[in-house]
Amino acid sequence: MMIKNSLNQYEALKIRNAKVEELKDIETINVDTQRPVVERVLSLIEQLGNPYLFKVGNIPVKVSFNDKGLTLQQSLEKIFTQNS
Repeated sequence: MMIKNSLNQYEALKIRNAKVEELKDIETINVDTQRPVVERVLSLIEQLGNPYLFKVGNIPVKVSFNDKGLTLQQSLEKIFTQNS
């Protein structure tokens, strides 16, 4: 499982330095919506590798959060809860 240091390293990566061909495409990710939310979040992270930097098709995407806002886990749980 990923530890906080790994997440911090992933978060620090810059989109301008990313090679699009090396990013995971979120459109190829499969998440079982019948699983509990925590398992869905873990599955997504395991498949993406870096939950902060990925691509949609050929478009690179960098995800960031406000320190006073929701955490990555809270945001993903919210998405999965709304879409189930």
